[in-house]
Amino acid sequence: MKKLLPLFLLMSILAACTLKPAARQEIQSASHDSLQTELSRPLTVVEWQTGVSHDFGVYKEKVEKSHTFVFRNVGEVPFVIDSLVTICSCTHADYVKRPVLPGEVDSIRLSYSGNGFVPGYFHQSCWVYGNMEAPVKLEVHGVFDHAE
Repeated sequence: MKKLLPLFLLMSILAACTLKPAARQEIQSASHDSLQTELSRPLTVVEWQTGVSHDFGVYKEKVEKSHTFVFRNVGEVPFVIDSLVTICSCTHADYVKRPVLPGEVDSIRLSYSGNGFVPGYFHQSCWVYGNMEAPVKLEVHGVFDHAE
């Protein structure tokens, strides 16, 4: 009996070692499937009805400038905006945080409030991230002619 105990322990250890790679593979497979699901979520197509760039032109007043970018979801699945990223704190983006169903029209309002700080040309942007093939860059620009 004493001779069988070490043999039994050795076989248990070998069995455990044999199961670990299988368990590891199962975990890796589950992680890979989860990542694939996120990466392969259904994409949609967004048509920017007002374009993706707006020129405020030359202006003299010290007021916030805003432009509303209108888009239509022309794809077959809801459009979900994950995030809007501006490059400067003087630029702010607003939108209704809800899925935009196929065929629906919605908008993103981009506001620039850097007026009066530095006269001259400005160019600001906002990246739109969502379930589209690639992020979209919205831009506003103009010239602040501060003549006092």
